Amino acid sequence: MDGDPDSTIVLRDEERSRLVEKSATCPFVGSAVAEGKLDVRNSVGNPLASIADVRELGNSGGGDLGEVLVLFATGNHASMLGDGGKLDEPVPAGLFSLEFPGSQGAHPGHSGILMGDPTALRSGRLSSVDFARLANRAANGLIRRSDAGRFIAENLSNDPDAKVFGANVAIAFGGDLLAFASTIGPSLLSALRGTDDEAEHGLRRLEQKITKLLGEDNLIGSAGEFGLLFALMANRPDAPLVDGEPTVSVQDLERMFVQKRLPVGFETWRKLRTDWVTNTIALIIAASKKFSVDKV
Repeated sequence: MDGDPDSTIVLRDEERSRLVEKSATCPFVGSAVAEGKLDVRNSVGNPLASIADVRELGNSGGGDLGEVLVLFATGNHASMLGDGGKLDEPVPAGLFSLEFPGSQGAHPGHSGILMGDPTALRSGRLSSVDFARLANRAANGLIRRSDAGRFIAENLSNDPDAKVFGANVAIAFGGDLLAFASTIGPSLLSALRGTDDEAEHGLRRLEQKITKLLGEDNLIGSAGEFGLLFALMANRPDAPLVDGEPTVSVQDLERMFVQKRLPVGFETWRKLRTDWVTNTIALIIAASKKFSVDKV
């Protein structure tokens, strides 16, 4: 630790650009850092950010998606650079590291768009080839959720180091996945019947199952990451459905992945934990079906 971890630092333009490109390789967090919406703390050489700040960003618009961002931050980015130059020192309370490549959250079978070797520190870079693999799945500028699931499966199939439980990932959920799959979408809350407290408990239980497996199964990890993108856009006022499915626009993906900018007006609409759960499980199902076919 070579700075005051609680103090915001002032970055030169080239320092901010390098941090976003090499280290903060999440399209949401990287864009927030690039736009100055998420303060960088501690030092340029060992950058940290506030959990409270990322929660506030995710909860903007009156939602609670920030709680999922906190799960990612505390679960995957709780170690900062130590004296030996490795991510082996616990971050101070209330903070998380902005060194994403080489962290617990970096995994085989990733998209390749913003990161090279997931085991190597500061291996971030933009791959226009991998971005095109995703963007080319669009029809009329929109990518359906199931197409994103198939993109995840392709990434896993192309990486021999990827870890996937197997064709029937529902086993990992103790049967909950199949029961939940039939209620994806607007009927989520009716599936979690009972009082508000009981519904909250059911949601927490599903979140815990997903987050426990994020680092153990690369299919689930990738689905959780893309689930955040779909949850971010789910309640956008002009968000269209295609064939009954949620979509993300290539324009928004290019804005976040390439231009390092958050969607226009993202602070004004609600972003919800329930949307992350529903989209993540739908992506798991779509990716699992395609991955199973590819492995036959």
